[in-house]
Amino acid sequence: MQTVILGAGISGLSAAYALEKVCPGSYGIYEQGGTVGGLCRTQQVDGFRFDTVSHVLHFRSQETEQLVRGLFDEELIRQERSAWIYFQGRHVPYPFQTHLNALPASAQAACVGGYVKAWIKRQLGGNGEPNNFGEWVDQYFGGGIARLFMRPYNQKLWGVNPEQMSLDWIRPFVPRTELGQVISNLVSRQNHHQLGYNPWFFYPRQGGIQALSEAFQKHLAEVRLEHEAVEIDLERHTVRFQDGGLIGYERLISTMPLPTLIARTRGIPENLRQEASGLRWTSLLNLTFCLRRPLPQPFHWVYFPEDEYPFFRLVFPSNICAELAPEGGGLIAAEISNPEPGRENELERRVAGCLEKLGWISHPEDVVRVVLNHFPYAYPIHDLERAHRVQRLLDFLESRQVWSIGRFGAWRYSSIDDAITEALCGVPKILESAPGSILGNDATHPAP
Repeated sequence: MQTVILGAGISGLSAAYALEKVCPGSYGIYEQGGTVGGLCRTQQVDGFRFDTVSHVLHFRSQETEQLVRGLFDEELIRQERSAWIYFQGRHVPYPFQTHLNALPASAQAACVGGYVKAWIKRQLGGNGEPNNFGEWVDQYFGGGIARLFMRPYNQKLWGVNPEQMSLDWIRPFVPRTELGQVISNLVSRQNHHQLGYNPWFFYPRQGGIQALSEAFQKHLAEVRLEHEAVEIDLERHTVRFQDGGLIGYERLISTMPLPTLIARTRGIPENLRQEASGLRWTSLLNLTFCLRRPLPQPFHWVYFPEDEYPFFRLVFPSNICAELAPEGGGLIAAEISNPEPGRENELERRVAGCLEKLGWISHPEDVVRVVLNHFPYAYPIHDLERAHRVQRLLDFLESRQVWSIGRFGAWRYSSIDDAITEALCGVPKILESAPGSILGNDATHPAP
């Protein structure tokens, strides 16, 4: 087996697709679960269909968009984003910082005054370069926006102080703001809802996000399911699976979480094991409420910065794609970061109470079923040491013919689109750099 791929999530499937295009049959793909998709899986319960964790597609790469459209035969829904922030009892359009006119008077004064003060200070050169995310927020948005939204929301999402986070993840995920946008919103109530990296997004017309995983699978050699890799031997170039099976490889592409890969690999120097032990991440509990009534608002998702609400975001899948819920029904997904183990039932009751208070559920009888999905790995945290730690780990692995890719493999905050693009661009480079390359000097990216 020339190339072994560990993991049949989007990163692993995309890498296999790229290999299939340039050298068919030269790889094997192994997945620990019973189905493909990884985090991009869709469940079906009592006539409802929903993703285990919320996903949409927002293409930043034309090559990736063409590929996905080709896989789906154009069967994608295009939606204009309807995103909001629930703040002090009202819905504020996203992004928060360009819709200050929607805030209560006292909060509006604090946010506008802080933003203008920070803007003036930047123009006068009173700031040095920010050293971390917390300093960046203060310098670019001012004290009011930082205190009322940016800091509490990101603390809730990531579980760490903003001063402990680096700046290498914020573009394009945190939209910058110009003074003219703030003023135009205040004076003329101009809406800036199209700011940010996904003002428009796409979603499969049928089958949920798993339809994307299955569309990739149709173009691949057999995916071997229920094959969990428990040991990688760098010297012998072998992978041992939980069932005792052993395979050899020339090159290995791993999409498992980087700390797990390091822990399961023989031949890792102790100093690099220490590096891996310093990586940080968030876990996620996703509670999906299946309702026998339609949703009262057409929103796609709402952010919650306030501690009163245990979730950092509510997503409304049936508003993204009506096919996901039976006629007359609705879906709500509540996302909770870093839940305490053993508190799932308590959190479910608390979330249900919040949904009733917010008006998303009229009566408890509206709920057909609540489905819990817990993910030990959700978002790699970009702390101040992440970049150096990850680079040292990846450099060593690549020197041993192991490439760790994807959100968890490369340990970076990224989207589905990023994972696909990384694989399409990265696989030819992997093949070229490997000893005894099966590609010549004219290797190109695989055509969609």
